[in-house]
Amino acid sequence: MTTTNEPTSFSRKLTAENFEKWLGQRVFRVEIVWLFLAISIIIYTATFSYFTILKHYEFRTYAWDLGIFNQSFWTTIHYGRFFYSNVELLVNPSGSFFGAHFSPILLLILPFYAIDSSPQSLLVIQSFVLALAIIPLYKLTFWVSKYRFVGLFFCAIFLLYPPLQGMNWFDFHLQSFLPLFFFSTIYFLERQKWAPYLIFITLALMVEEHAALTVFFVGLLVAVQHRKHILSVLKTKKFKDTILLVTVVTLVFSAIWYLMTIWVRDAFFPVNPAFLSNFKASSNWSVLGVPDPVMIPFYIVRYPDRAFLALSYDSLLKTQYLAALFFPLAFTSFLKTKYLLPAVPWFVYSLFSNFYYYYIIYDQYPAYAVAFILVAAVYAVADHSSLSLRGLERRLTIIFLCTVIAFAFVSPLSPYAVFVSGGGVTPINQHEKLVHEVLAWIPANASIMTHNNLFPHVSSRINAYVVPSPVYADKKPESRNFTRKILGEVDYALVDIEADAYSSGVIFSLLRERDDFKVQVSGDGVMLFKKGFTGNETILAPYQGRYDHHSLILYSGELVPTAESSSDLVLHFNGSLGDSPMFWYGPRTLLPPGKYDVTLRLQVKGSNDLFTVNLCSDNGQSTIASETYSSTSPMTMAVWLNWKLQIVVNKPLLDFEVRAVNVSRNADIYLDYIQVETNP
Repeated sequence: MTTTNEPTSFSRKLTAENFEKWLGQRVFRVEIVWLFLAISIIIYTATFSYFTILKHYEFRTYAWDLGIFNQSFWTTIHYGRFFYSNVELLVNPSGSFFGAHFSPILLLILPFYAIDSSPQSLLVIQSFVLALAIIPLYKLTFWVSKYRFVGLFFCAIFLLYPPLQGMNWFDFHLQSFLPLFFFSTIYFLERQKWAPYLIFITLALMVEEHAALTVFFVGLLVAVQHRKHILSVLKTKKFKDTILLVTVVTLVFSAIWYLMTIWVRDAFFPVNPAFLSNFKASSNWSVLGVPDPVMIPFYIVRYPDRAFLALSYDSLLKTQYLAALFFPLAFTSFLKTKYLLPAVPWFVYSLFSNFYYYYIIYDQYPAYAVAFILVAAVYAVADHSSLSLRGLERRLTIIFLCTVIAFAFVSPLSPYAVFVSGGGVTPINQHEKLVHEVLAWIPANASIMTHNNLFPHVSSRINAYVVPSPVYADKKPESRNFTRKILGEVDYALVDIEADAYSSGVIFSLLRERDDFKVQVSGDGVMLFKKGFTGNETILAPYQGRYDHHSLILYSGELVPTAESSSDLVLHFNGSLGDSPMFWYGPRTLLPPGKYDVTLRLQVKGSNDLFTVNLCSDNGQSTIASETYSSTSPMTMAVWLNWKLQIVVNKPLLDFEVRAVNVSRNADIYLDYIQVETNP
């Protein structure tokens, strides 16, 4: 029997070199590597289209921003209104998306949306465009490394990259086009193919006005990369040199484009002056203290103490944000920092802000940086012409392991995402099914007002409105008057107390001023109010609310553990300590119109009139029902009982309470919970 150290023929076939050769073989005149890329695009698009549509079906998409985009496209196609949406009318009276952002790229998307005009189409388009970015990434990586395998590897890493998936996860955004355009820009920059380079920087500028800052820094990257050449041609006064002209054109064109976008907005789509500070979002940098985000670089230099405070604000979250961006690539991007130069504007704006959404990876904002982070990693790892594939294996293995670890913990598809971002994949529940049943009652062209997470589902119409965002709380009178005006014009109002208590409260408060809206159909706190409705309410499922020590406020007494309770603690009043004007109050919650059973699970000892329960609202000033608990003989055994009261609510309540008042010293009371349930 002999031994040998030679690899078997099977293992030899698995070497990177052999795989590289196989990727170069042709099938139907197409290299196999391109078939892999096509399959990767299809798989990624199908996967994220499915999960983001499922997320939409579960009411985890929002007026800001899927609803805005869907209504903007829908009104353009069906009504000829120029990307018109009602979502931001309070701030942007023109209603046109161009009043918020200068985004000509919308015109290129419009024909694809027209094929199937729905929010789901936008989610599919977004997933496809993000996946399509691997085409220029592959071409760039192959150009740098000369290996198809390395190009394919970085494409796989990009599709597994959690910041990319986080961008895909949150609604629909035009920034999703930026990786495709910026990868293409850098590729043609490296190839010095200036015509397509200029085309792609123009496309990037068309996404929205803030991309101009990134493009300007791309111009600085060109200058840094070709600094010796540029200095040489300047010395020899060869001002028609191509690289010099491209550098100047990039810098000047991006600056002019940005100024032009401001002029177009002010001239044709002016902002409501009362909301100018909200529009500029200057509060997102309140720690730094800038009146306008344009002033951020100047304030950083002029006020270093403020800059330090701003940078250190939410320092842990910002550190985690940077780790999420760079760890999947094993921090190799820092080895080629010049390619990170175009990402500098976004890092300055995000890291010096105090706005949470600027330094997480589960929204559109990483799009300003991810392409350059990947490009820097490609050059750091693969720009070594003397290295063989075997020489690259260790570096690629480390990056692969880091990406897999990051994917496992922070990808929106990971189970852990439920804990770190409130995201993750979840099954649809019974409440969400009820919301869909209620939505089916709304006629296709009916006018309606609703709130943030329900708006996308009614946004394929011109007369759908949303309750203004709570970020406009500093403009409460204007916001309330606007909502009151719109509510007077629509046929329906739809609320879901469980999903959005704030917006439901706004609608409830305004409906209390009117008598023409009645509940047509309801289910588990989802209420569809119809103007002029005179029929009987259809109840798909009862409204239920249970309140215990978590939501009730103890006025006098104590919280004690009891084995027979439904929760860990119960409220206890010991009458031996004396009388009390009140035992508990709360929960100060919304309560829709209807008939209700209010059940208190109690344990009571004592005789005579022991306490009174008031069902009330308006901070206790309006009593709906009141009943005194009385016992003719003292109870000596601890027995849990259900004491039931009934009420009728004709108009929505904003702060429904159950209060125990006038508590006798003869009473010894334990309260487990209060159950409020619709009585059909």
